[in-house]
Amino acid sequence: MSKLVEIKDLSIGYSTKYGDLVHVLRNVDLEIAAGETLGLVGESGSGKSTLGQAMMGFLRSGSRVLSGEVRFDDMEMFSLSPKKLESIRGRRIAMIPQNAGQALTPTIRVGKQIIEALVLNAGIKGAEAEARAVELLGQVRLPTPKEIATRYPHELSGGQQQRVAVAMAIAGGPDMLVLDEPTTGLDVTTQAYLLELLSDVIKSMGTAMMYISHDLGVIARVSDRVSVMYAGEVVEEDTARNIFKAPQHSYTKALLDSIPRLNLDQIENPGTFANNESSSEIAIHLSDVAITYHRQGLFDRLLGVEEPPATVSGINLDIKRGETVALVGESGSGKSTIVRTISGLLPAKSGAIQFENFDLTTDVDDRPMELRKRIQMIFQNPDASLNPRQSVSQIFDQPLKLYFPNMSSEEREKRKLNLLNRVRLPHKYLSRYPAQLSGGEKQRVAIARAFAAEPDVVLCDEVTSALDVSVQASVLELLDELQREEKVTYIFITHDLAVVRAVADRVAVLFQGRLCEVG
Repeated sequence: MSKLVEIKDLSIGYSTKYGDLVHVLRNVDLEIAAGETLGLVGESGSGKSTLGQAMMGFLRSGSRVLSGEVRFDDMEMFSLSPKKLESIRGRRIAMIPQNAGQALTPTIRVGKQIIEALVLNAGIKGAEAEARAVELLGQVRLPTPKEIATRYPHELSGGQQQRVAVAMAIAGGPDMLVLDEPTTGLDVTTQAYLLELLSDVIKSMGTAMMYISHDLGVIARVSDRVSVMYAGEVVEEDTARNIFKAPQHSYTKALLDSIPRLNLDQIENPGTFANNESSSEIAIHLSDVAITYHRQGLFDRLLGVEEPPATVSGINLDIKRGETVALVGESGSGKSTIVRTISGLLPAKSGAIQFENFDLTTDVDDRPMELRKRIQMIFQNPDASLNPRQSVSQIFDQPLKLYFPNMSSEEREKRKLNLLNRVRLPHKYLSRYPAQLSGGEKQRVAIARAFAAEPDVVLCDEVTSALDVSVQASVLELLDELQREEKVTYIFITHDLAVVRAVADRVAVLFQGRLCEVG
């Protein structure tokens, strides 16, 4: 097979505000043939995403190429003019980012965004583009694709947003796909479907792929070859079969040993971190709750237009103090919708949600400071919750100053260092900005910030989905430790059933917006 991508001796780094040079990539050599899939694995912060972005001729703010080159179809990407790069990106190389929010414009309906991709990258216009956009949404297994096309990104779940990003990427029929954790936010059934879809794309169009993931099961399924990264270097590269059957490097062996496994024979035993000692006191009570994203306008009401069914309806659930309840179900089943309503970010259409003497159907802006402090949320997408203009130190300052106004500056600094320790980040990260962190590192900062408030209830929306297996284990241990010390109540959304088994006291299963089983 002919070489489509050739990376030679590539080193990328950036300078800190103190003048220190930080290497993100060191002397990377890599080749990808036309139609080939290369899996790229390694723990959070190892340089995987930076390498994927370099394939597009893109560098993060403040970063620079220290040595080497990136060639695509014999063109050196960092030597091309902006106009030439624009003609290649999307049309010949497309990227599906780890965070679908980076690929979607929040103020434009998703159908229109896919039409825009079809016009720019495939030359399809008008009614044909509209029909193709709906077809693509159906291809990535989104329910009611015509209705989904009319929604804004914030009206979709994280998994649904990710599928829209996949539809946009394949719209132009590119020669090369760079996939940065594209199935992170998806349930296992949708993940399997999308992997089949991507496999079909490769076969029908001869598309090459660089598949970046910390999910070694996915990498094993899709890859022809696998490159293992550690601290910015490629430490091992071989066929997928050899990597998984006979790994040579100690780091590769450690990664494989860290894979969480769901042993169905052991399901009757308590989970690894499950509390199983929660009190009988009810922390949160949900009664006949219905939630909708639809906002009926005045003309709709005057014309008697019937409202669409609620996104979530008939939810009855009691959550005890100090227990972990896992919400599971396929993408779009209503898991994040329920959690957003409990947090005050989305109003309930009907029903009651009670936390002690507080009414949780109120908007977060109308809640007293005590209630805001006691219920914290960790979002699936840390880019949506971390201010890009603030350093990690400033991000931690916000809850500490807000909820503990009498805390001295010395106490705050000590608390910040303790927060970093608990999520396995070095102290030097206090001076870094979100753009200088990997996806997994950003998620750890978001987790630490939530716990800075010392909450009673933590709403965890896919908080471990962006983490590699070794860091995932440490974060689950941290959540368990905090629960035992502080009697924190968790509502834990995840599509990873091995994680559910590890953390949950009880499981609530959602299907198409309804609670179908609790146990």
